[in-house]
Amino acid sequence: MKLIYTFFLFICIPIQFACNSQKNLVTISGKITNPNGELHFIFSDTTISTPINNSGRFRVSFYRDSSDYAKLSHGSEMTSMYIKPSDNIFLSLETTNFDESISYRNSEESSFLAYKYLLTEEKDFYGESLYLKNKNDYEEYLLSFKNELIKYLDRIQNLDFVTKEKSSLDISIKRYRSQKEKLSDFTLDESKYTWEKRLIASEFTLYNAINKQISGDFNSTLVNYNNEILDKLKFVLDTNFINQEKKMLKKEISRWKKMKISYDSMPLEGDQAIDFSYPDKDGEYIKLTSFKGNLVYVDVWATWCGPCISEIPSLKTLQQKYKDEKIVFLSVSVDTDKDAWEKMVENDQLLGVHLWANGWNKITNDYAIFGIPRFMLFDKNSNVISTDAPRPSNNTINELIDKHL
Repeated sequence: MKLIYTFFLFICIPIQFACNSQKNLVTISGKITNPNGELHFIFSDTTISTPINNSGRFRVSFYRDSSDYAKLSHGSEMTSMYIKPSDNIFLSLETTNFDESISYRNSEESSFLAYKYLLTEEKDFYGESLYLKNKNDYEEYLLSFKNELIKYLDRIQNLDFVTKEKSSLDISIKRYRSQKEKLSDFTLDESKYTWEKRLIASEFTLYNAINKQISGDFNSTLVNYNNEILDKLKFVLDTNFINQEKKMLKKEISRWKKMKISYDSMPLEGDQAIDFSYPDKDGEYIKLTSFKGNLVYVDVWATWCGPCISEIPSLKTLQQKYKDEKIVFLSVSVDTDKDAWEKMVENDQLLGVHLWANGWNKITNDYAIFGIPRFMLFDKNSNVISTDAPRPSNNTINELIDKHL
């Protein structure tokens, strides 16, 4: 009997383990129209990547011990999912219409998150409604949004998820109210002017004009931008408000002019790189020119930058592809919080060489970096190939690297 019992234990334990493993097995499959590289599922503790075949189909399976939020990343786009152990999810999306086209089968939680994103975008609580609705109307606008989402949540069976989302919704509503409160001292004409100023800024897209226009044309654009804002300011009554806005506008125009000078002074393709030197996590200073003899693909980023984070899975894929080639992947963080930078590098197991710039300084000034992420590529002699190279999620970066290896 003792021998039989022992044998029973040996065959039972593996069977139990297999059953538990199957319970935790997540399978996600689907169809991607116009795919651009791999698909990534980013959890707080790991990233799962999967290729997409020529027909746009994919299928990936992995184990999860608990339910958790994840980021679905493809190309430069990213959205939220909620994944449970044993989920079998089918998703479809069209990459040129990412958020509007994404749909899930067998995941009511992820379907809700997609719906919530589109509804939040439609309501645009930081847009026109924030500036032009009075406090009571804005409050009603918020409550209608909240009630619509709660109505959806009440149809979802996963009570743990529902509780989390209702708590998150309360936090969002509180944040929107706080923004409205900041405008409580504004009169209607001041609120309207502030909104119209935002519209003018979005219309002029000065960041794009900096690199597309010669200096004379850009200065003319700034004059037009300045005049349009001053025209709107004429309808404001309070003299103190007007004077303060004029001072701010003068400073802004001056800042744009300095940025244009910085951009026009930036090295061009074929020019010698402007060297920089920053410490790694051990405090050792490393220069760009230390890597002569290799291509250098530079990523200027920060832990707080959403678009930067969304590029990490594609960057890891690129690093794996060229791991045996003469190319260095050099990431320069403009974080001012050194601990946050060090933790992300370690916890996310980021590859390549990592340096800490401690804010916007020499590298951002020398290379006219006004927004991140910014990727740059330098040749084996530390000459510029591109100071605005394709992102890792853009397949053309492979062609550019291959051309210069």
